[in-house]
Amino acid sequence: MDIDRIWKNTQEELKITLAPAVFQTFVSKTQLLALQNQIATIGCPNTYLVEINHKRYYQIFKNALDNQTKNDNTLKFILQEPVKPETAESTSNSPLFTYAPSKNAYSSNLNSKYTFDTLVVGNSNNFAYAAAQGIIKNPGLSYNPFFIWGGVGVGKTHLMQAIGHQLLKNYPEYKIKYFPAETFANELISALKSKSMNQFKDKYRQLDCILVDDIQFIAGKEYIQEEFFHTFNSLHLAGKQIVLTSDRKPEQIAGLEDRLVSRFMGGLTVDIQLPDYEMRVAIIRQKSEEKKISINSEAINFIANSIQSNIRDIEGQLQQIALKAQAAGVGEIDLAFIKNYFSPSSNLPPAKTPLNPRHIISVCAKHFGIKTSDLCGSNRQKELVSARHLTAYLLLTEINLPLKEVGSLLGGRDHTSIMHARDKIQSELSTNPQLHHVINQIKKSF
Repeated sequence: MDIDRIWKNTQEELKITLAPAVFQTFVSKTQLLALQNQIATIGCPNTYLVEINHKRYYQIFKNALDNQTKNDNTLKFILQEPVKPETAESTSNSPLFTYAPSKNAYSSNLNSKYTFDTLVVGNSNNFAYAAAQGIIKNPGLSYNPFFIWGGVGVGKTHLMQAIGHQLLKNYPEYKIKYFPAETFANELISALKSKSMNQFKDKYRQLDCILVDDIQFIAGKEYIQEEFFHTFNSLHLAGKQIVLTSDRKPEQIAGLEDRLVSRFMGGLTVDIQLPDYEMRVAIIRQKSEEKKISINSEAINFIANSIQSNIRDIEGQLQQIALKAQAAGVGEIDLAFIKNYFSPSSNLPPAKTPLNPRHIISVCAKHFGIKTSDLCGSNRQKELVSARHLTAYLLLTEINLPLKEVGSLLGGRDHTSIMHARDKIQSELSTNPQLHHVINQIKKSF
């Protein structure tokens, strides 16, 4: 059996084993590049997938591949470099991880850098990402409207525009328009002044998909809300896809008419939280590669621990670090350089004191209203087991404790039990947005 067939069968098995969002995020874009002497080389399109698949899903990949080959394989996850557009024809048999914007992309106001290929997926946005994949498969049917909310710089616009790019790739004939709500308002006012309302209505109501950023801007503006209401209805009744972003949930937008709140909540509403430590590491790695900044792993980990804010802030600070390194004639940015950069005299945020495992356990016990001794005990009551699973997950993801040590802290459990707890929480995160809130509430108490 050739390796393409082996990998296809392996992925089919993983599709059954893993939650849909986990499969789509971490497995679907991988490729078996070589299988020699029971060593499997698996290509991933970015360093984030290389790291996370090796760290978190190694055994799951291995079990599925071993089942197909009937051998005990060793896996190597590597970065599969994208094929440059000019060489794509000569390597047509190789898997491509490049994105070529549709001709329509330029008239749709889409930014070519905001695609799924450049989107880092982690705990803070994997539910929204999974929903976006559903929209790609069934535009206008699954999750319509799709309402994404969250704070500044968490990646709402990136995800929204990635949907637009992928729809254009799958449906080149689609008429798609990305625009901030403020643009809609300004054009409406211009149309009223120039007595060209019919043209204005046709421009927006004949589209196949609208991607509206910062919809909270129309709050309190009665006539603009009136016109957007009719535009929304016209598109929605015609089965056209509507994607909206805001900094708040629909019902929390003061001055937004009830009928719009009702329609915005008639589809799927998801939130995107600030990136966690693991995701911040992945973002810094990706941005460093994009900007060709040479920086070692220790320095990346220190930055991720020091900048606990949004993606935009992380990118801005990384750019400042690169400029300072260039001015100082530094080749590779190392831990010593970064510690100096984040020194108190720099007026930048100091590195956060590392979390203590016992403190995490104590915070989790307090959150769930149980005794620490019960959390780490042998009682198998449902509420204790759920709290224990979440505590194990946080010990693994927040401070990267080994499986064995987490098991020891939680009552002497073996590593397989801890792996099960971690995988269960990861799976639930892909389908249960409420779990994101629980985790964030606990983390705020650390």
